[in-house]
Amino acid sequence: QRGIIGVGSVVEFNGMLLLFQFPTFAAQFAYSNVSTGLSSAGRILEILNAETELDQNKAGYDGPLDGSIEFEQVTFSYTGQTPALEAVSFRIEPGQTVALVGQTGAGKSTIAKLINRTYDIDAGQIKIGGVEVRNWNLETLRRQISIIEQDIYLFSRTIAENIAFGCPGASREEIINAAKAAQAHEFIMAFKDGYDTVVGGRGVTLSGGQRQRIALSRAFLTNPSILILDDSTSAIDSATEDQIQQAIERAAQGRTTLLITHRLSQIRWADLIIVLRKGRVAMVGSHETLLKESEAYRNIFARYD
Repeated sequence: QRGIIGVGSVVEFNGMLLLFQFPTFAAQFAYSNVSTGLSSAGRILEILNAETELDQNKAGYDGPLDGSIEFEQVTFSYTGQTPALEAVSFRIEPGQTVALVGQTGAGKSTIAKLINRTYDIDAGQIKIGGVEVRNWNLETLRRQISIIEQDIYLFSRTIAENIAFGCPGASREEIINAAKAAQAHEFIMAFKDGYDTVVGGRGVTLSGGQRQRIALSRAFLTNPSILILDDSTSAIDSATEDQIQQAIERAAQGRTTLLITHRLSQIRWADLIIVLRKGRVAMVGSHETLLKESEAYRNIFARYD
């Protein structure tokens, strides 16, 4: 009204406001995301930088692992609990396929965790490849042991990248050969994008049997000296079981394999069966021997048969 600002200036000013409106909101949104990200990163870094209770023993034994496993009077308990294992002794020779059987809570999965030294034992001694487990360089030890569990974690990346996890320098040819050995190549090629198919978070686009075969493909690619299958086939339907069994038998060739399973076909196939009962070794032997001599084994077998 006073003529200080003309109509043109007002229009120009409003235009400038509209021009800066989107960048301003975008900057505020970005700042909010960055703040949230920094907060999350801080929590993640706390975990990554936290000191482990286990001695990594970087100066420890750094050689190859022949696959032998020996437990000598091993006792272990989780913090503040009754012993999960008590005075457990057994020996597994290199290249043997061994089934660990027993009721829930008998200590089967605990043995798997102690072999790759997820925990340290309370008493006794564990030798892996003839070397006391605490004398191993922890990274070297775990690099030569592969554990496949029922709940397999897959990343929201391609099938090829998921197979090569833990072996990032693998060529496409090596990835394909590993998948073929694990009976996975056929179903992978059924996807439109084949090995470049993105599987989604935790592999939601794959069935349980397909995820198991991807995990076995990883094992073929990393070529561990010790392979542990911890109830990994319990959720597999009977139609898929034969393919999984063929893959497992192939994976077991030339390496020590531990089967923690309820599948009778796998239990029968093992060279040696260790029967666990309430954290103790009840008996060790072949399927035929245990059927004759072990009531605990007969009870387990009758329940699964």
